Amino acid sequence: MFLKKFVFVNWGNVPNGEFEIGPVSLFSGANSSGKTTAADAIQTVMTAAHENLYHYNPGQDESTQRGRGKRVRTLASYVLGCDDGSYARTEATDGYLAAIFHPTQQETAEVFTAVVGVRAWLDRSGKQALAQEDQSLFMILPGVELGIDDFIKSREGVPHVTRLDEIQAQLVARLGKRVVEQYPQKRAYLRRLYGALRGKNDSVSEREALAAARAFSRFMAYKPVSSINQFVADEVLDRKDLGEAVRSVSSQLKTIHGMEREAQDLKDSAELLEKAGHHAQSYIETWIDLRTLGCTIAGAALLAWQTQHQKKVAERAATLRELASTGGQLELAAQRHTQLRTAVISLEAQRQGIPALQRKDALEKERDAVNAKFTPTVAVLLGQDQKVQRNLNAAQGLTGLLTLPSVSADLPGAATLESQMLSRKTLETAPLGDMDLPRYLQTDLTNDLARLEQHLDQARLAQRSHNELYEYWRRRDGAVIINTGSFSRPFGGCAVDVMPGRLAVRRIVMRRGEFHHERQHSISGFWKGLQ
Repeated sequence: MFLKKFVFVNWGNVPNGEFEIGPVSLFSGANSSGKTTAADAIQTVMTAAHENLYHYNPGQDESTQRGRGKRVRTLASYVLGCDDGSYARTEATDGYLAAIFHPTQQETAEVFTAVVGVRAWLDRSGKQALAQEDQSLFMILPGVELGIDDFIKSREGVPHVTRLDEIQAQLVARLGKRVVEQYPQKRAYLRRLYGALRGKNDSVSEREALAAARAFSRFMAYKPVSSINQFVADEVLDRKDLGEAVRSVSSQLKTIHGMEREAQDLKDSAELLEKAGHHAQSYIETWIDLRTLGCTIAGAALLAWQTQHQKKVAERAATLRELASTGGQLELAAQRHTQLRTAVISLEAQRQGIPALQRKDALEKERDAVNAKFTPTVAVLLGQDQKVQRNLNAAQGLTGLLTLPSVSADLPGAATLESQMLSRKTLETAPLGDMDLPRYLQTDLTNDLARLEQHLDQARLAQRSHNELYEYWRRRDGAVIINTGSFSRPFGGCAVDVMPGRLAVRRIVMRRGEFHHERQHSISGFWKGLQ
C-alpha cells in the first residue's frame, strides 16, 4: 500500500485542499513554507498523535528552540494555525486530515481512507494564549476514497467546514453504516490502520500496531542512516536492557524456586489427601457395613412385625367373624327376648284375672320384704353365737386354771368358791344357748313358734350367767352387781351396780353387734328418765 492522496482541512498554514502524492515525493520550499507541517500531518495520521509515538518537527529538537522564542508544536496548535505565537484561527476550529491509500501493482488489497479529526480552541486565561484540544475523531473507511468536498460544504456560495460532531452522520448517510468505522480510542484506530495497510479486513495486535507507528515516527526524523541493519536495530527493534533481562531471569528463578516449594507442598498435600482418602474409604466401608447391619436388623424386625401384623390381622378377621356371628345370635336372642317378653306380658295379663295367683304374688312380695328385714338380724345372731362360743372356751379354760394348786397359791383371792361357782354355772348353760341357726332358717315355723320362745328363755338364762361371770372378773373392788336379766319393758336391758354408799343403774345397749354399758345413773335419775 502507498499514500496516493492527502486532504488538508484547517491544518497549520497549508491551504485547504487535496494533494496528490506518488510512490516517491519530494517536499521543497523556503523556510516556513509548510514542508514540516505537511510531514507532521502525515505523521499524525500514521501515529494518531499517540503519546510518545509521534515527534513533531523531526528535523530538529524543538525542546532546544524554546530559549529562542520557539513554541513546541502540538496537534491543537496545528489546527489553530499557530506560527511563532500568533494564531490564524482564534475561534473554536475543527480540523481534518485524510490519507487515501492505494495498493501497489502486486497487492490485491482495496483502497481505504484514514481520517483524523480534531477540535481545538484558544485558551487566553494565562499570560500567553495557548491552544487546547477539545475532542478528536478517528475513522477508517475501507473501499472509499474521500475528497475535500466531504469535509467542506458550500452554503449560499460560502464554504463551511463540516462540524466534528456531524461528519460521521453525513458520511454514514452517504456511504452506509457498514463502511464508516469510527474508533473512540487511538490504539484501536492504529490496530485497524496497520491491519488495512497489510491488506487485512481486521485489526492487528496492539503490540504490532504500536511498534509500526513508532518505527514510522522515527523514520520521519532527519537522521543519517549508516546501514539498513543499524536503522532496523535503532529504529524498528526495541532496545534490550540487559539489566532488566537479568532482573527478569532472577525473578523467574525465584518464581521457579517458589514453584518448586509449591510443588513439594502440593506433593505433601497429595500424600495427605491420599491418606485421608484411604481413611475416608475405610470409614465409608465401615459406615456401609454398619448401615447394612442396621438395615438387616430393621428388615428382620420388619419381617417379624409383618408376621405379627398378619397374625393380628387373622385374629382380627376371626374376631370380626365371631362378632358377626355373635351379632346374629344377639339379634336372634333379642327377638326371642321380645317374644318372651310379649309372652310374659300376656301371662301377666292372664294372671290378673285369677284371684289365687294374685294372692300368691302378694305373699311372695311379703316374703321378700320379711327376708330383707330378717337377713341383717341373722348376721347379728351369728356374731353373738360366735362370741358365746368364745366365752364358753374362756370359761372352760378359767375353770381349769382355778383348779391348779399353783394358781390358788399365787392368787388366793381369785380361786374363791364364788368364782368357781360362776364358771361352772356358765359352762352348764352351754346347751341352753346352743342354736342351730341354719336349720331354723330352712324350717317353716309359721304355725309353730313355741320352740323359738323356749329357746329364747334358755338364751336369756345363758346370757345372765355369762354377764355375772364377766362382771365378777371385771370388778374386783368388792362391789355387788345385780343383773335384772330382763330386756322387756318398762326397764329394758339394764344392770344395777351396788357399791358402798351408792347404787347406780346402767343401760345395756347394742352397738355394731356388741352389748355395751352406758354411763351410770342414780336410782332417782333412772326413774326420772323412764318417766
